[in-house]
Amino acid sequence: MHMSTIDYSNYTLDELFDVKENISHDSPNYPLLLAELENRKEEVTEAVKKSEEEAFSLAENRVKIIGCFQLIASIVILYFFIDSLLDGGSSIEESLYYIFFITLNAIAGFSAVKEKYEWYWISIFNQCIQIPSFALGSISANYSGLGGVHIGVVWGETVEFILSAPFSPGFLYQEYTGTLPTQSFAIDLLAFVYIAALLTVGEAKSTANKMLNSDKS
Repeated sequence: MHMSTIDYSNYTLDELFDVKENISHDSPNYPLLLAELENRKEEVTEAVKKSEEEAFSLAENRVKIIGCFQLIASIVILYFFIDSLLDGGSSIEESLYYIFFITLNAIAGFSAVKEKYEWYWISIFNQCIQIPSFALGSISANYSGLGGVHIGVVWGETVEFILSAPFSPGFLYQEYTGTLPTQSFAIDLLAFVYIAALLTVGEAKSTANKMLNSDKS
């Protein structure tokens, strides 16, 4: 039985792309589809370019949001630092931790908001050290600018998987005299999202800058 062919000339680009995703290469309509896409080559190129620009713009906005979060984190950690000083409970070591993380978040946030892509590595570093949080053996450690989305495992008498979104600004490091009764290890999924956005925008801006400098030379 002869299969009827399809006229793709009235299809929108989105419809053509959808067909291309689902059509079999053995279909007699496949060559017709490719021919129609070739006929609209300029339109397809423009649509792809627009899609890439929208994706990049979204990533840029995400980086600026990351920057704002980091600036807010520096202020929140500063508040806790001042509060600990007023209570008289902050040691020199703890004070140095506070100053380091306040400065780190302030510089990282400023460079991200101002789109100083050559300094994005500071934000990436800031996010990388936020990925793990753990209570292993007699040591408990956690660092977060403001908070995150944590997935991990807790074990003691029983083993449980956890998914949480805590508000926990600052850095916590404690050593105990004995082994903790409950052990845990978790990673911050939000930090991975932020790192991906920073890398995407940073690489794109670096490439664009190199091309601009090449054109000028």
